[in-house]
Amino acid sequence: MISSPNHISNGEEDDKCVPRAAVYKMIKDCTQHIRVSSEAKEFFVQCCNEFIHTIALQANTVCEQQTKKLVLPDHIVTALENLGFTSYKTNCINAMETAQEEMAQKRRKLQGKSTSIYTDEELRQQQELLFQQAREEAQQLEEDDWARTQELSKEVLRKKIEATRTDDDNYDD
Repeated sequence: MISSPNHISNGEEDDKCVPRAAVYKMIKDCTQHIRVSSEAKEFFVQCCNEFIHTIALQANTVCEQQTKKLVLPDHIVTALENLGFTSYKTNCINAMETAQEEMAQKRRKLQGKSTSIYTDEELRQQQELLFQQAREEAQQLEEDDWARTQELSKEVLRKKIEATRTDDDNYDD
């Protein structure tokens, strides 16, 4: 599927690729005493992407054969074996376990840290202030409603009195 160094060039496809910087760093780490051309580096990136794509397709096939809807690490290991990469199995499992442990450590660290810039006491004070403001606003609305009701009642009473006077005036005639 690799057609040319420009095969993966637009932003949409770049989102589906291994980060070039990561591949370049691996190349540099593996070839410390050798210079690697830009074209060769780009070819490495494309090979990595193609390898991952092939493994992903095979893992998806394994997943479907097992009538599962979620690709699991076991499906990837089976895909490696099906494609003849059994020698990578141990390294891949070790890498996965290391990554899982690192993620677990990060989660544990984040659970202990507050994500707020405020202390719990400051947050409680702010919350109480907001509650107080809400109570005051509700009280003001209630008072405004009461005042409007009083005004409407007075207006209705005034109109009734006027209607009664008018009726009385008409009755006297």
